[in-house]
Amino acid sequence: MPIFRCEFKVTSDLVLDNKTEKLKLSDLDSNTSIFSNGPLDDNGHVPYLIITITGSADSIDKAEKKLRDSLAEQLDLLTFTTHSRFKIIEPIRLIEWDEGKQERNFKVFHTSDARYPPETDLDQKYLESCEIFDNAKPKAFIRTALKYFRYGILDIQPEDQFMRFWLALEIIAENSKEAERIPIACPECKQAMSCSACDITPTRVPMAKQAIENIIKIITGDEWKKISKRQFIARNGLMHGSSVSSIEKKCKMPISKVVNELAALVWHAIWNSIELNEEEESKLVLGHRDGEFVYRSIVASINGVFEHSGKEPHPTEENIPTVKITMESNPEM
Repeated sequence: MPIFRCEFKVTSDLVLDNKTEKLKLSDLDSNTSIFSNGPLDDNGHVPYLIITITGSADSIDKAEKKLRDSLAEQLDLLTFTTHSRFKIIEPIRLIEWDEGKQERNFKVFHTSDARYPPETDLDQKYLESCEIFDNAKPKAFIRTALKYFRYGILDIQPEDQFMRFWLALEIIAENSKEAERIPIACPECKQAMSCSACDITPTRVPMAKQAIENIIKIITGDEWKKISKRQFIARNGLMHGSSVSSIEKKCKMPISKVVNELAALVWHAIWNSIELNEEEESKLVLGHRDGEFVYRSIVASINGVFEHSGKEPHPTEENIPTVKITMESNPEM
């Protein structure tokens, strides 16, 4: 496979000292990462790292994602080793990196938050709705679920968002399920099992899975089985280390839609858990995103070609084109 080199901007708790120009990290898949400091900020601090990772990919169109995933695995280990944060912010530049190649394709990236600039729709009516909820004195577990709902909105990786939202759903389910014991059902016919020798019916406390399925049923009605199955496939896959692509294949749905579906379920589960009278409900103003909870970014790229005519296997930094991309957003469009 062809070789590519991609530079990423990475914020971190640790940077190189001023005597060290570069550090090198290699993995078993022959991906090599070079760590260097980004430019100093106005206070003379290093605000981020620039990590340049080199490795193979099927094509230049697939290289950025493949190298990002490889770098993320390296940073998982580095975080475990150092107890420090390392967060990939955005790709900077991608270059064909086969030795001796003369004509080289490259890409330069610019990444921005899809919700920037902010919309000018924050209104007193939303704050008044917050006061109504607060005056209802939500129980402690609802407050905790609200916290993880907010954390889910803040995360920028869909799989991380999913796990935050799922925790909020579990919190609601665990605190909403009946404490009364129920019969143990036959896995085939679903009828209550009994012991002929003792003439008793074994019982157990309802499990979290059943409580979650019950919440989904209340919210979605006839569609609950299909939705529940899809959400548990995603949950079990992420909890057991499956790849996002394999989860999407089993769910027959992009992870972004799975996250949006789960977030909507959590929102309704929290809503159903807060006790309000009809007058209070009539005063509420809710929602703004039309069911869009998953984080989205806008990535613009410029494709280019340059010549490497030197005798060295690769061009020097000075001979690699530097292109700066800027984007302007019109919030009124």
